[in-house]
Amino acid sequence: MKQTIRHYIKRRVWWCAAAAIGGWLLFALGGAVARDLPDGIPRAAIPIAGFLLFGGAILAMQRIVRCPKCKARLGQTIAMPVAFSWGSGPKVGFCPYCGVNLDEPLPHAGPVAQPQNPIYPA
Repeated sequence: MKQTIRHYIKRRVWWCAAAAIGGWLLFALGGAVARDLPDGIPRAAIPIAGFLLFGGAILAMQRIVRCPKCKARLGQTIAMPVAFSWGSGPKVGFCPYCGVNLDEPLPHAGPVAQPQNPIYPA
């Protein structure tokens, strides 16, 4: 089975969402657990780490969720509706920038051309 563009986008959004949920839980639970820790930097380190993980996951989603055809960032446009559409409402079908159908097979990059050696040309 060929991977579609829709599955590619979903997989990237789900990884970012999992990191964001983990960061949010670390922030919330770390704040509750931090009251029992000794004073100082370790007391604030757990909630701060959770906050940074949550913020980093959201920023990563804005940067790495791209259309594989036109390389446009889809984080603010269709990434969430594509990843979290469970049958209700209209289904996003196309990239808003280049119009590629999201159910097409994922375009793979061709082989990278190797520069020829000027001393020993092929």
